[in-house]
Amino acid sequence: MTNISSIQPAACDTVSLVDSVSLVDSASLGDSVSLGDSVSLGDSVSLGDSVSLGDTVSGCEHVGPVEASAAIVSCNGREAHIMHVGRISAARVAFGCIVQPEPGDQVATSMVGGRVWVTSVLERPSQAAMRLCVEGDVTIVSTRGDVSLLAGRSVRLDAAERASIAAAEIDLHAGIARFVLDQLVQVGRRANLLVKHVRHVGEMIETCAEHVLMRARRSSRFVEESDQLRAGAVDHRAEGTLQMRAATMFLTADAVVRVDADQIHMG
Repeated sequence: MTNISSIQPAACDTVSLVDSVSLVDSASLGDSVSLGDSVSLGDSVSLGDSVSLGDTVSGCEHVGPVEASAAIVSCNGREAHIMHVGRISAARVAFGCIVQPEPGDQVATSMVGGRVWVTSVLERPSQAAMRLCVEGDVTIVSTRGDVSLLAGRSVRLDAAERASIAAAEIDLHAGIARFVLDQLVQVGRRANLLVKHVRHVGEMIETCAEHVLMRARRSSRFVEESDQLRAGAVDHRAEGTLQMRAATMFLTADAVVRVDADQIHMG
């Protein structure tokens, strides 16, 4: 008879013995005792025949332990293949494992419901970038605190369709800010621009407003070709000198031309 009290079961709650066994303490060797309930292996159990744990322990199809580590062979989404003790088997990345496994990663696995799950990434020997990958929508919520993104070099946000920011106040601090847009639409009640130097370069600049008011200490305008002004009434006033020079000047009025001054010099 063989004493198997030192053998530990592989994570099975119920041990069913399909062969006839005899208990040393509670039954005689001649009686056949069938155990349909759970049996504690702490007692001495004598078996007339040799018993294999693969035959007597039901529901244990996993070759390795219930929780073990393995190496990723390949990963496509949430479906992966892992290598454990020289054997390649299929596995599924758990919902809580947000770090996308890469080939060569050392991962933690667990057997649940007859399926091998990759629960976390333990180590990555390669220099591949870490990716946080989930299926569906993601919401990061801080009910009472702040959310900060810190990067040693750069932070990049890419959206296939749309990116939106909603806040009571938005602060942007940068040494250089670049905006490359196909179309820009700004809607607001008031805009204040306080800068030292403003430069507009464009093929065409169009301004439409109910009232345009400009105040400046000095104003200069250089037009290479034509400069047209069309208005219902034009009023030019100069406290000092008003000069108009041209190679050829035409002054035409449909009704009256009036020149009034203390002195008029012509010629």
